Amino acid sequence: MRKREYLNVQILILYIKISSPIEIALRFVEYINEGDAEGLTTLMTEDFIFIDKAGETTYGRQRWDYFSQYPQYRIHVKHILTSGDAVAIIGKTTDSHVPRELEEKEHVLWIAVIRNDLVSQWRIYSDIDEIKKTDESIRDKR
Repeated sequence: MRKREYLNVQILILYIKISSPIEIALRFVEYINEGDAEGLTTLMTEDFIFIDKAGETTYGRQRWDYFSQYPQYRIHVKHILTSGDAVAIIGKTTDSHVPRELEEKEHVLWIAVIRNDLVSQWRIYSDIDEIKKTDESIRDKR
């Protein structure tokens, strides 16, 4: 194999690795952790859908001002699962709108649907309501 062909193969391998659904989803998380709204929008499809914990749906690339309100907000990835173009990220957050005592106990599931190397849907699921129901110390503070 000539040097130029070898270089092209390396570039192709790099492109494939960067373009995997997991890599795209993790890059999306990285932009969230950096509070980089511009970076986030570069990874979103034109018809991007965001569904929050309450099931509220936002369409399009707007509404990422949330991160300017919580500049220390971080996603801490614990596990990643994938099936086709869907990526499930299980983890925790810090410095969100949720009180710290709830946030420490909360487990969060983020689902990223990847289409044409972009995130077409980002959905958040949480066990926060279950925590509130079962944890008396937190329930009494409501």
